Amino acid sequence: MQQLILFLSRYRNNLLLIALLLLAVIRHSFKNPVSEHWVNTVGTGLAATFTDATNGWKTYWSLEKVNDELARENAILKAAMKSNIAPEFAASAQYNYIPAKVIDHSYKKVNNYIIINAGNRLGVQPGMGVVSAEGWVGTVSESTRNYAYVLPFTHSKGDIGARIEGKGLGQLSWSGPAQIAILTDVEREFQPQPGDSVYSYTRTEIAPPVLMGIVQSAQQSDEDLSWSAIVNLTTDFMNMDWIYICQFKGKQELDSLKLEME
Repeated sequence: MQQLILFLSRYRNNLLLIALLLLAVIRHSFKNPVSEHWVNTVGTGLAATFTDATNGWKTYWSLEKVNDELARENAILKAAMKSNIAPEFAASAQYNYIPAKVIDHSYKKVNNYIIINAGNRLGVQPGMGVVSAEGWVGTVSESTRNYAYVLPFTHSKGDIGARIEGKGLGQLSWSGPAQIAILTDVEREFQPQPGDSVYSYTRTEIAPPVLMGIVQSAQQSDEDLSWSAIVNLTTDFMNMDWIYICQFKGKQELDSLKLEME
């Protein structure tokens, strides 16, 4: 069916010309003005309907390409945003954001995974941070020319440093359910409050601080008086579609500096 629609879309002008020629012959064969008017009306209506239908189907079959382009434009817009307030996704102009479509992922396992359709050809390298429009996702573990394997936060090794804005640092770990995490080792003077926003805390070359979740509740340890908190994750790991790889613009310069100091 798709091939037929594509054929009609490609040769619609030729088919329309043939149809109009046939109508012209029919019109010429009629000497009655009433019949001539009827043929003109029907012919114009059929031509408009045919053109509109083929345009509609052509647009439908190209939706995937349109979505790809929109995702790329979205990434460019996010990378261009600048802000001096809360550290949200794309609040820093120090990064480029490479859009990628999730082609396979899991969320019910102990060691979950994400596979994306972007690799070395687009500049994706192991160690790069991965985010979504909703928040933190994980880091690139392996990459080939056209694909990459992402180690998500929902992996037994996906723990990450985290902080509550204006408060202390901690360690955020996935607790098992796809949307719940545990924040631990928050110093006793920085009590987490329900509604506090929790942000990722990684090296600069990996990713900027991005939202990870919202504190649901907190409790204090009897041993060292540190705080732990239950955090509701903002990223929907059950429904992954488009994600963005953080490409630090100053990585090459930073690497060169590290080599000089060794």
